[in-house]
Amino acid sequence: MFDLVQKNKTAVQIVLGMVSFGLVVGFGLSGYSAFQQGENFLAKVGGVTITERDLAEAVSNQTVPDEMKPAVVEQLVQQKLLAEEAHALRLSIADATLRTVISTIPAFQVDGKFDSKRYMEVLDQQRMTPESFEQKLKQDLISRQLVGGISTGSFTSAAMQDRMEKLLGERREVQVSLIPATDFVKQVAVSADEIKQYYTMHSAEFKMPELVKLEYLTLSQTALAAKQDVSEAEIQKYFDEHKQDITKEERKARHILLALPKGATPAQKAELKKQAEALLVEVKKNGANFAEIAKRNSQDPGSAAQGGDLGWFSHGMMVKAFDDAVFALNKGQISNVVESEFGFHIIKLDDVRTKTLNDAKPEIIQHLKEQKAQTAFQSQSEKLNEIVYQQADSLKPAADALHLEIHTSDWVGRQGGKETDLANPKIGEAVFSDDVLNKKHNSEPVEVAPGVMVVARVIEHKPEQVSPLTEASDKIAAQLRSEKAFKQAVEQGANHLKTLQAGQNVDLKWTQPQEVMRVGNQQMAEEQVKAIFRVPAEKLPGYVGGELKGQGYLVYKVVKVAPAIELAADARQQMKDTLAQMYGQVAITGFVEALRKQIKVEYKAVTPKNE
Repeated sequence: MFDLVQKNKTAVQIVLGMVSFGLVVGFGLSGYSAFQQGENFLAKVGGVTITERDLAEAVSNQTVPDEMKPAVVEQLVQQKLLAEEAHALRLSIADATLRTVISTIPAFQVDGKFDSKRYMEVLDQQRMTPESFEQKLKQDLISRQLVGGISTGSFTSAAMQDRMEKLLGERREVQVSLIPATDFVKQVAVSADEIKQYYTMHSAEFKMPELVKLEYLTLSQTALAAKQDVSEAEIQKYFDEHKQDITKEERKARHILLALPKGATPAQKAELKKQAEALLVEVKKNGANFAEIAKRNSQDPGSAAQGGDLGWFSHGMMVKAFDDAVFALNKGQISNVVESEFGFHIIKLDDVRTKTLNDAKPEIIQHLKEQKAQTAFQSQSEKLNEIVYQQADSLKPAADALHLEIHTSDWVGRQGGKETDLANPKIGEAVFSDDVLNKKHNSEPVEVAPGVMVVARVIEHKPEQVSPLTEASDKIAAQLRSEKAFKQAVEQGANHLKTLQAGQNVDLKWTQPQEVMRVGNQQMAEEQVKAIFRVPAEKLPGYVGGELKGQGYLVYKVVKVAPAIELAADARQQMKDTLAQMYGQVAITGFVEALRKQIKVEYKAVTPKNE
C-alpha cells in the first residue's frame, strides 16, 4: 500500500479542502448545468446523499460559482461511487499506513519533519477536525487502492510506442505569409445608416457607468512617521538595547561561479571541478584582475556582469558552504574552490565592516519614527472615526482636528478611482452606499492599504447613462471599418490559398522557414498545427491557411518534412510512462462508468431549456 502512496507522491501534496486527489478525469456532467434551489441534496449515489454542506467542505468553505458547482459535484459523485465499490470489496487502509502518509505531507512539516502543532493549525485554518480529515484521507487512499490496479495494469505495445514517437517527433519546415486586414482599411466605406444600426443593436456597449466625484481625507501612517520627532537620547537608548544586532559584522565579497547542471553525473561534476581548479590557478596569479576574470568566466547571472560583486551581507545570508568559506577569509584573501548546491565557487573577500552608531543612525531614526507613527495612527484612526460620524455632513471638522488636507477626486466608479488612495473597490462600495450617495453623509473610514485610511463624501453624482450616438459614432465607424477590412483580407487569403493548392503561383511575401512540431508550438494555434501536419509529406510544397483573429489571413507553405529524432533511453521511458498513464486514465474512466450502471446516481439538476 505504501508503494501506492509513494507513486502518487505529487497527488499526496494535499491542498487541504477538497481532500480528493483528483482520482478521476472530469468526463461529462450528465447533461446538466445548474442546480435546483431549495432541495436538501445535490446528488445521491446509492443511498448516500451529497449536500450543499458536503460541497462547501470539499472546497474549504470557499464560494463556488453556480457554473462551477456541477464540476465539483461530479467529482464528489465519482468519489462516492469508488467508495461504495471499495466498501463492497472490503478494502481498507491500516492506521499505521495512514499515519505514515500524513507525516509525508509538506503542509504538516516544519524543517522537513512532521509537526503535530503545525498539523492542528493547518486543519483549524481549514475548519476541519483531525477525525474528519483522517476519515476523508483514508477513504481517498482506499479509492486509490481500488483504481491503482486498473491504471497500473495498462500497457503500451512497442509498435504503438514507435508509432507515437514518430508522429510526435516529426518536424516540418514552414514559411508563412500574412494577408493583413490593415491593407484593406482605406478601401472600405461605412455609411451613417450602418453606424446607426450598430448603435441601436449594441446600445449596451455604450453605457456609461454610474460615477461620483468625491471630497476625501487620507490618514497615512507613513505621513505621520515623517512628522515624528526623535531625540538623541532615544537614538542612543535604542542603539544600546540592540547593539548586538546592529553592529553585526558584514562582509563584501565577489565570486566566480561555475554552475552545476541539474542532474549532473559524477563525471560531469568532476570535470567541472577540474575547470574550477584550473581557473583558481589563474585567479591567484592575477588576483588584482579578479573582477575581469569573473566577468569572462562566472556563470552567475546576478553578479557576473558586475565582476562577481555580491555587495554587503551578514552571517547566515548565503548557503552554508559559501557562508563558512567567506567568513573564514581575511580581507583581500582568495578562497580555494568551494562547492555548494549551485556549483563551484572561487571567492574573494573585498572588505569587512561593523556598523557604528553614526552608520546606523538613519535606520534607527526611521525605525523609531515608524514606531511612534504606529501608536499615533491608532489614536488618530479612532478620533477620525468619531468625528466623521458625529459631524457627518462635512469633512472639515475632521480635517481641522487632525491637520489633514481635503482632496478632490476625478470621477470614481464602483471599482474605485484613478487616484492611488481611491483605487480600491472598498471605496466604491462605501461611497455608493445609500447613506453616502443619497443622504450625503461622510463615509466610514475605509482601510485602502495597510496603514492608510480614507474618508470620503460625494460632491457630484452622474447616473448610469448611454453615450449619445454623436459621441460613439467615430468609435463605431472605426470598428466597422476594421471588421470589413478583416473580412476582405480573409476572402483574398482564401482565394490565394485555392490558387496555390491548384498548383498556380501567387506573389506573396514569405517568412524564412521555421520548424514546427506537433507539440510545444506556443506561438501557433492548435488548429493551425493540425492543418500543417495534415499536408501530405510526399507532395511538397503544400499549402494550408486560416484566419488570424482581427489581423488577417495566414497562408502556410510546408516546404520540408524531417523525421523524428531517435529518443534517448530516458526520454523513451518517459514517453512510455506517459502513454501508460493516459491509457490507465481511460481505463479508470471506463471503470467508473461501469459503476454508474450498478449503483444508482441521481442528480437534482435543471436541464437548460435549449437542450
